[in-house]
Amino acid sequence: MGIRLHIATRWPDIRLGQRRRALLVATCLTFGALAFTGCGSGSSTSSSSQASTTSSGQTGTTSAAELLSTGIAQANAKQYDQAATTFRDVLVVSPGNKFAWYNLGLIAQLQRQSAEAIADYSKAIASDPTYTPAMYNKAILLEGTDLHSALALYQRIIKINPNAATAYLRESFVYSRLGEKAQAAKARAHAISLDKQLATVTAPNQSK
Repeated sequence: MGIRLHIATRWPDIRLGQRRRALLVATCLTFGALAFTGCGSGSSTSSSSQASTTSSGQTGTTSAAELLSTGIAQANAKQYDQAATTFRDVLVVSPGNKFAWYNLGLIAQLQRQSAEAIADYSKAIASDPTYTPAMYNKAILLEGTDLHSALALYQRIIKINPNAATAYLRESFVYSRLGEKAQAAKARAHAISLDKQLATVTAPNQSK
């Protein structure tokens, strides 16, 4: 499995509807954090560095890692358009790079472009079917339109990582909205058993 280094940002943590820890490395379930990797990312290129000419004007030998780092800095400075361009440049150097697709999805999600974010997260998952951060953020978005698909993604995350406390909690929210109270209570109890701090977290307000 490739190296996954999640860089915390100053953006609010939206995954639980309140400001909490910006980083949950153990569960790989972060919203409001950008993904970065160096060599060994499992991307579809065999080398982390190759000659390229990118749309942001960088020429010569530019690695995917360097571009990801640049894009993260731009996003942290709230230069979202520039960051998106840089992350697309990563895909020129490293086609199918899951971290680039995830970061593009995160930027779209922050800008409330849900359809685009879902599409980007789907491409990250297609690149790596075990990449739970993209599954988690996609599931959050799907909660607004397709509860059963959101539930399936949370269950997929839990199968990959049985200690994913926040996935159990979001699963409980979905079960509750589906009217499955017993399942909701069971999922919530399991989430709290994994992370006691989740006991005070309530379901976010839903428009539907």
